[in-house]
Amino acid sequence: MSATDFSYKISGADKFQLLLDRHIRLRGYIGNVISLGIEVKGRINADELRKVVNENTFLTQINSLKIEEGFLRIPRWKAQANQKPVKIIEHPSEQDAVDIKPDIKVNSGNLLHLDLLQNKSNSTLIISAHHVLADNMGIQAIAKIIAGNIQPAFTPFTKEENEAVSIVRQLVYTLKATRLVFNKTPKKLAKLLLGETETGSHIIRFTQEETKQIEQNAVKNGARISKSAFYLAATSMALQQTVFAKTSDSFFIPVPQNQRLRGNEQTVLGNHLSFLFYTIPFNKLTNLTEATEFINEQMMQQVRDKSPKSYSYLLKTFRFLPLSVYDFFFKLPTKGAVCSFLFSDVGETLSGMKTFMGKEITEVLNYPPNPCPPHITFVVMKHTGALKIITAYNPGVISSYEITRFEEKITELLLP
Repeated sequence: MSATDFSYKISGADKFQLLLDRHIRLRGYIGNVISLGIEVKGRINADELRKVVNENTFLTQINSLKIEEGFLRIPRWKAQANQKPVKIIEHPSEQDAVDIKPDIKVNSGNLLHLDLLQNKSNSTLIISAHHVLADNMGIQAIAKIIAGNIQPAFTPFTKEENEAVSIVRQLVYTLKATRLVFNKTPKKLAKLLLGETETGSHIIRFTQEETKQIEQNAVKNGARISKSAFYLAATSMALQQTVFAKTSDSFFIPVPQNQRLRGNEQTVLGNHLSFLFYTIPFNKLTNLTEATEFINEQMMQQVRDKSPKSYSYLLKTFRFLPLSVYDFFFKLPTKGAVCSFLFSDVGETLSGMKTFMGKEITEVLNYPPNPCPPHITFVVMKHTGALKIITAYNPGVISSYEITRFEEKITELLLP
């Protein structure tokens, strides 16, 4: 594939990430950026890193992609003849990795950004991309390409994106998904008030042994199929007792679900996602087992109803809409709010990858995208079997005391 013949329409989930970018920027935040941090023992040679990255034509090509409107206003990625090198910025050793927040604009011609922090004993590389370009699995694939572990793969779409269906059937799926979202949206949605456009981060780490205990507790509390229900229940209970202690409403949480086809783990481009939707009244958050089972029931019902498939078709249909119109329909069920909080369980990250550029990996972190309204976002992940909960929040809305209390409470719930 040459540098200029690469062109394909963005997926429905990609257009949704473009909508979120608009939503974030209208409120004065930096854009919708996804980041992966890799810490290694020893110092990474910055010149060698630049050579590896910018001599890789695939990386410079996707870095330079721009969105153009195609047939029926459907946006398309289009490769540019003049490809730009990926920006790699070195930072002072005393800078904290959680404070690195690059602002990547979707049509800047620089969709990737690397930040390198080093001291005498270790290095941290933060790989960032605009979320329209890649999802969590995609950013992991970029890390593996830089490390020389895999070759790039071009399979951009989910099954629903590739599947040809009649207009009538697509309309049926879209209406079904619309009805689901309206039915799931509570009448009184717990949400945080607007505040200053600030961003803070907090990381809760558990050991491998603690993680084993937590996973045993998950099963005891009813999370037999997926631990995500247990983690979401514990997060909701801890939030309700700390950050949302003064309200008595219901949580509404959309949770992304991986829709990659089998064998697509190495694909960089595109958001291969749909969503599950959870409504959790506060009166269901008095007991961890009850909360876990309540979330499990909603998850299984949506899976039986093939709701993620229907929502994928809804996203595919909405690619035709201008962003301003899309924004109206997106916020219609929640009367202008987005949700109560954002939550993702991304599982084991960089599984089986022990070294990066010849250095031993000591830690991996998935940094959440900007937590603009709803003001708090959680990523649950594991690396080498050790659980981490990474929080991005707005310190102009949520105090450091509340974040400390949240950590105390969720630790009590996970490890009683």
